[in-house]
Amino acid sequence: FALMLGLSTEKLTRDAELIITGDVEDTESNWTPDKKSIMTTAVVSIAEVIKGKPVEKKIRVLYPGGEVGDIGMRISDEAPLRKGEQVLLFLKPEKQFSNGFSYSISGRAQGKYSIGDDLVARKHGFSVSGSDEFVDNTIQVEALIEKIRTYVDEK
Repeated sequence: FALMLGLSTEKLTRDAELIITGDVEDTESNWTPDKKSIMTTAVVSIAEVIKGKPVEKKIRVLYPGGEVGDIGMRISDEAPLRKGEQVLLFLKPEKQFSNGFSYSISGRAQGKYSIGDDLVARKHGFSVSGSDEFVDNTIQVEALIEKIRTYVDEK
């Protein structure tokens, strides 16, 4: 697990250009053009837009790590997206590999919530350095969305 400074929902909301809930339809991992690392592209079908204005109903989310053939690469502060997973994501345009045509997860692993069948949003895959009292690790998804909207409306 990665050790990170905790990010509050307020900070994640303010830093993200797009916040959505959706379903991960597919993932594909490929070598970067320089063949030094692996990047994964996930296709996410948007269910609800909480902040921002996506151009399409399906978006691409890029993140480092994944498997190509027999070789796998894991990044300790990334939370991979899995096909079939329901998620809430804090996103920003990804410019390095897609010239802004895809998104990356804002706040790394802290910008991804997995939504369970019990409608609870959960973060995992990292540890917080110091106090995590202001980090919403496990929260009812509707309460989280309501909280995010209060920060969006404050602008």
